Amino acid sequence: MSPQKHAVNLLESLGYFADKQSNIVLEVLDGQIPHENEKFPKGELNFAGCGWRGFYHCHAAKDKNPEEHGHFHLFIRCGDDEWTHVAALSIDNQGQPRGWFTVNQWVTGARWLSASDTLSLLDTIPYPDELTVIEGFLLSMLGLYNDDLKALLFERDRQLTQINASANMDDTLDDREIYVLSHQPIDLQQRLNMAVSA
Repeated sequence: MSPQKHAVNLLESLGYFADKQSNIVLEVLDGQIPHENEKFPKGELNFAGCGWRGFYHCHAAKDKNPEEHGHFHLFIRCGDDEWTHVAALSIDNQGQPRGWFTVNQWVTGARWLSASDTLSLLDTIPYPDELTVIEGFLLSMLGLYNDDLKALLFERDRQLTQINASANMDDTLDDREIYVLSHQPIDLQQRLNMAVSA
């Protein structure tokens, strides 16, 4: 699917939220008050079984950027019952996307794949008709920022290699002092304008 089509789908999702005076966070919480590390929605997002899954959660105030409300962790299937973490989408206190970031392996416990192996899975992002508005929003974000995510994953691996220069890789992946490995702030309105006018 082209960036233009992802942008159109995303604008439709944003229009839906605007009509309801809502946003992606209000939709996923569905009136519930989030507690630290509690996953939303209950049972996680399964994207109509198309090979993606994800969830939203918040950290305690002392452990997060004050500009962030929470973030979506997004995973892609990499085996029969195995998943690898692709990236997290940070959401601000107004319910708007503020940036992408990648994390160390221990954070999610998902199977660790190199950037190259992960990118081979990202080449085709399916977009089934049965998606919820939340899932459609997230898949559109993944599609719109596909090239950026590729760069983010390579930067993740570069950072990990640099950190791991004098350590065992398994120890590094399990090092709880190492959390975020790469990040990129985003300007969604600017990206939408670029995609629609391209």
